[in-house]
Amino acid sequence: MNALQVGAIVGVLTAVGCCCFVLSLRRAPSSLAAARLAMTGSGPGDSSVTSRRWIDELAAGALGRWVTVHFGSGLTVLGLTAVDVATRVIISAGGVFFAVLALAVALMTLGMAAVSPLWLLLALACAAMAAWVSLHDVAGKVARRRRAIQRVSNDFVQLVAVGLTTDQSVEEAIGFALAVGDTESFDSLRREISTAPQRGVAVWEALAEFGRRYEIREIGELAASVERQGLQGVSIGETVASLAVAMRAKALDDLEREADRANANLSGPTVGFVVATIVFLAYPLAQRISQAFGG
Repeated sequence: MNALQVGAIVGVLTAVGCCCFVLSLRRAPSSLAAARLAMTGSGPGDSSVTSRRWIDELAAGALGRWVTVHFGSGLTVLGLTAVDVATRVIISAGGVFFAVLALAVALMTLGMAAVSPLWLLLALACAAMAAWVSLHDVAGKVARRRRAIQRVSNDFVQLVAVGLTTDQSVEEAIGFALAVGDTESFDSLRREISTAPQRGVAVWEALAEFGRRYEIREIGELAASVERQGLQGVSIGETVASLAVAMRAKALDDLEREADRANANLSGPTVGFVVATIVFLAYPLAQRISQAFGG
């Protein structure tokens, strides 16, 4: 293989790696044309969808099924599908694989590295690491989103309990809680409840659906209490107050566990720093003692 052929291979691999990297960062355009394309599909002349069809088919296969089993309802929490996650994994792994392979070919061409099949193993290992990083990133986002939704649910129940203590009706207390909350996660709960009348859904059904979607048992209990109040007219002030107390206690326990976990994570670096400091300070003294006894 001459230098021209090697240069052509390096150029092709580099171009493919750059395309994979650009595709992994590209977001879907928020336009009516994009929405229409997602609903109706594409015609035979749509080259952009045709070029990505093989990625969708590969992502919807065994990898997509594994992602569905592994993350479960976490994908719903994050607003993603198994195909989205699998596509990210494939693109990131493919981009890293081609980039490492192109670097290896360039080094071998310049004579800075020997020709060896170990380069292929290194590229595969880097691709596997990139896939793991993508999956770990999605898992981290799911965990953070769950914690945010849990905090929002806790705040919502506390605010509803406060509203009920001021002689407000259940509807007024729920409206008060939604009006006070201003975080991004509160918007999803506000959207779910505020659009319930337009969808012909009762408030308690919207709350129950929110609790099932994000697997928050306390919201389901609140929905059951609101349903009893709406259908039977019973007072639920004490029930909601008890639920708020239980959720506060649970939130405090979670904070204590997070604090203990943070302290445990810091123990290793702290011990390492102390040992390194002791060694650094004791080394000159030990050297002098050794010289004195040696002399």
